[in-house]
Amino acid sequence: MRAIDRQARLKRAKELGRLAYDMLRFEDDLVGTIAIEGDDKYLREFEGRGLSGSYVTPSRPGRPYEFSRIQVRHLGRKVLELRWSNAGDFNLVVYEPGDWGELLERLANVF
Repeated sequence: MRAIDRQARLKRAKELGRLAYDMLRFEDDLVGTIAIEGDDKYLREFEGRGLSGSYVTPSRPGRPYEFSRIQVRHLGRKVLELRWSNAGDFNLVVYEPGDWGELLERLANVF
């Protein structure tokens, strides 16, 4: 894949990640806590129109290398996963372009 294509792909993934983040961080109900890789995380979720998403954040935010994560699924299939930490790490784990992106944009405009 050409560098320019990778840049465009990363840019689109980040745009969709920001939309999902905005939707998830304002969810009224904290679902609870979940253990991931040995650390407890707070969990927020949304679901609608074939899309679902989850946002996990550290339950002890003072640790700079503990990660946060957003996942988006379309019809049960993971189509986006982003991870980052307060230490500045950022990782695009999964990104599958598709119609789900436009659906996420429409849902984000409702929130």
